[in-house]
Amino acid sequence: MRQKSRPQQEIDVLLTYPADPIRVFDSLIPLGLASIAAVLEQNSYKVKVIDFNHYARDFRADLAGWNPAIVGIGGTTATRKAGFLTARLTKEVLPAAAVVYGGVHASFTARDTLSRVPFIDYVVQGEGEFPFLALCNRFVRHHAVDIATLPGLCYRADGGTVENRPDRIDNLDRLPLPARHLFEGTYRLTLDFFDTPADFLLTSRGCPAHCTFCSASRMFPGGVRYRSMDHIKREIDGLISSKSIKALKLFDSTFTSSREHVLAFCDCVRPYDMLWECEARADTVDRGILRAMRRAGCAYVNVGLETANSRLLARTAKNIRTEQAEACLAWCRELGIRTKLFMLFGHPGQTYNDCTADVRYIRKNRDQIDFYATTVGMRVYPGTALEASLKKSGGIPRDFSWALFKAPLKNWLLFDPTDVLIVDQQGLNFFHLFRVLLLLAQQRTLTSRAYLCKMVAINAKVRLDWVLLSVVHLRHRVLRALAHLSRNSARPAAGSFRARISP
Repeated sequence: MRQKSRPQQEIDVLLTYPADPIRVFDSLIPLGLASIAAVLEQNSYKVKVIDFNHYARDFRADLAGWNPAIVGIGGTTATRKAGFLTARLTKEVLPAAAVVYGGVHASFTARDTLSRVPFIDYVVQGEGEFPFLALCNRFVRHHAVDIATLPGLCYRADGGTVENRPDRIDNLDRLPLPARHLFEGTYRLTLDFFDTPADFLLTSRGCPAHCTFCSASRMFPGGVRYRSMDHIKREIDGLISSKSIKALKLFDSTFTSSREHVLAFCDCVRPYDMLWECEARADTVDRGILRAMRRAGCAYVNVGLETANSRLLARTAKNIRTEQAEACLAWCRELGIRTKLFMLFGHPGQTYNDCTADVRYIRKNRDQIDFYATTVGMRVYPGTALEASLKKSGGIPRDFSWALFKAPLKNWLLFDPTDVLIVDQQGLNFFHLFRVLLLLAQQRTLTSRAYLCKMVAINAKVRLDWVLLSVVHLRHRVLRALAHLSRNSARPAAGSFRARISP
């Protein structure tokens, strides 16, 4: 049992976020982890946060010095294996520490993760703030917490896995503001097209749509929940007071899902005289709401169409029409709002001719679109209806394991270096998809040149930092090995020592 009086340098809880294999966006603080940290601080826990995208020290040495009773690991499907590595290193250094895995990937792969990754003790499904607080009460303060009744908790028992049904947080104002101050990295975010210093926030949780390729509505079930404007205003005031920003990026799954919420936010943000960006569904906006948004500073809207094929739109449960997307784009152009259009190639049932028709559609409407976010190859994610249908049809093997899956070379050729599953289908194979990618690049509607240059520069710096960090860690390992050798061996003379280590 851990001693209750601990040295000054120790912490109660360590929260970690794995490094991204490739940086697609600017550097962002993981808000889910920041929210959990805020709840812990509110309850007087001493919390340390590591975002491995901004960490350049010896993790094993730091972990031994901090000696936390519990370690939380976040992340996504793309970063899951880096999270598993964090769990393994934690158990090597601190075998008695409880290791807890959470986030959107963990929520839908709990049974597979616990059966394949022995270094993880618990998985938290769904919203993790209060289940993780309960675990901290159990492992740090030794309170009597019955894990069998803890909502959202998954754990091993009697040779199997127990999965408790998660609860949802109906009132988001119960949550304190995210503990951004615990993140030590330099997080720089700019609003696209304007090169304006920005930061980001969420004004809601959940999504009203049930697109087959997305798990947002299952991760936050029961419809969309909205924060009050007072709560949002407090966060904006905190952002402005801590850094010099002139813009906001809203990361709500569908910011425009509620007209009342949009208009209230416009009233809230207008006095700040800031630019902002959001995600909008084409069937939830009209010219009037877009005009109100523009007057309140909205400068950039992201619109998901995915395909111009009505048959495929119905199959993906997107539930919008191309005419609605076109009207949204036209209104934005008229009002002076920049637009990003999401298009996806590789839908189940899509043919190569369907793909080339979408390529032509993009070219035809390029004057209405400022930025193209085109994805070639349908990515499969845990918890989606797409994953479930592929398992039922045999498109995914029965023994498929997200913990063990390693992506083939084609992922790299389709610009995805992560271990994410890309759908294989008979009528639309890799060579077809690669030809689509070349067509998009040829007509310059794959993505913008400025964005590609920015992404290359960011990732070149990340790789250089990784090389330098590896050199530092190698030096630490060599020094530790030499120190261990000197402590455990007699050294009667320099000559005999050299003879002992010579090849």
